[in-house]
Amino acid sequence: MTDAPEKPFAPACERNQEPIREVLAEILTQPAKVLELGSGTGQHAVYMARHLPHLEWQPTDIAENLDGIRQWRREAKLRNVRDPLEVDALDAGVRLGETFDAVFTANTVHFVSWRIVNGLLAISAAHLRQGGDLLIYGPFNEDGGYTSEGNAELDAWLQERDPASGIKDRAVFNALAADYGFEAVERFRMPANNQLLRFVRGGA
Repeated sequence: MTDAPEKPFAPACERNQEPIREVLAEILTQPAKVLELGSGTGQHAVYMARHLPHLEWQPTDIAENLDGIRQWRREAKLRNVRDPLEVDALDAGVRLGETFDAVFTANTVHFVSWRIVNGLLAISAAHLRQGGDLLIYGPFNEDGGYTSEGNAELDAWLQERDPASGIKDRAVFNALAADYGFEAVERFRMPANNQLLRFVRGGA
């Protein structure tokens, strides 16, 4: 008899989940369906759904990460976490057949190329209702420069791993988001030199 695979765990999720929850609780005050792009291990999906029970959470990720998300979901036994869906941001034309009140993604933008960022924004625009919130968590550069030595080191590591990836400049990202119909309305400074950016589809 083979042992079940070990449940995936990301220490960064453990550290940032409560600060993120505090911001989501401030923004998403009404019952809402949330589409999470790039759910990774599934830790955020479970934590947010447990502590914000008025949110119905739809995790997504590439195929290889879905089993790990399902492990977290099974153990949590939360009715407001859906079974994860396969979504690859390289396929910007993916359609899930419904719209959502909010789209959330954490620690994705700096890990991927601008091509994939375009895919994330296209998928968000296709699935977010008018007036819905797009919520992006992670590190961003300001005025073309790093906001901390730690972010500079992170960026060097990212680009060594994948030269097309790296920390994006916030102004450049905001301009690209605007091309997809998203208005930047709020920025929250988060621990460890991260930010949570709030956009609204089609204006406030």
